[in-house]
Amino acid sequence: MFQLFSTPEWFNGIDIIFDCISLVVALLIAGFSWKVYRRSSETKFGYFSFAFFLVSLGFLSKIAVHGLNYYNSFRFVATKALLPVVGHSGVGVNYSDLFFRVGFFAHMLTLLGAWLLIYFISQKGRERLKKFDETTQIFLFIYFIGLISVVSNLKYTVFYLTAVVILSLIVLNYYKNYLNKGTSASLLVMVSFLLILASQVLFVFVFLNTNFYVGGEMLQLLGFLLLLYTYVKIVRK
Repeated sequence: MFQLFSTPEWFNGIDIIFDCISLVVALLIAGFSWKVYRRSSETKFGYFSFAFFLVSLGFLSKIAVHGLNYYNSFRFVATKALLPVVGHSGVGVNYSDLFFRVGFFAHMLTLLGAWLLIYFISQKGRERLKKFDETTQIFLFIYFIGLISVVSNLKYTVFYLTAVVILSLIVLNYYKNYLNKGTSASLLVMVSFLLILASQVLFVFVFLNTNFYVGGEMLQLLGFLLLLYTYVKIVRK
C-alpha cells in the first residue's frame, strides 16, 4: 500500500485520535466564524469559516487514508464498497495505490488551500478579497496548489515545505498584528499558528527519524486547541 512516509508503529491509531480532535476543532472554528459572519456581514469571517471547513476536509481525508492503512477491517469494508464501482475490468490497475494517492492529494489540496486563504485574510491594512482582480487571482493559486499536491504524492517534503512557507507568512502577519494591537488575544493567535508551523517543520524531517512525526502531531494538536480557545474568547467578547 502507498504511504507518504513511514510512521512509528506504536503511534498508529493514536495519530488518528489526534487528527479527529483537530478536525472537530476546525469545524467548531468554522461554525463560530460563520455565526459571526451572519451577524456582522464582514467578509473576512466568511472566508475564515470556509478556510477552516477546508482544514476539516483535509483532516477527514487523512483520517480515512490512515484508517485504511492501519486496519484490515477498514480495508475490507472499503474494498467491498468500491468493488461495484471499479469492477473487474481494470487489469493491471492498482486501485489500492490509486485510492491512497487520491486521498493524500485531497488532504494536501484542501490544507494548502486553507493556509493560503488564511494568509490572505491575515493581511492587514485594507480589506482583502473584495476586489474582482484579487478574487480572480485565487484561481491561479488553486492551479499552483493543485500542481504542488500532485508533485507531493511523489515527494511528500514538497507539501510540507510549501505549508511551512505559507504558515511562516501567516505567523509574520499575525506578529505584525500583535505589535499593532498588543492584546493577549492577538498574541495567542500568533502562537497558535507558530505551533502549527513548528509541526509542519517536524513533518519535513520525518525521513531522518519517524519520531518527528509524533512530535509534529502533538504540536499540531496543541496549536489547534490553543486557536480554538483564543477564538472562543474573541467571539464571546
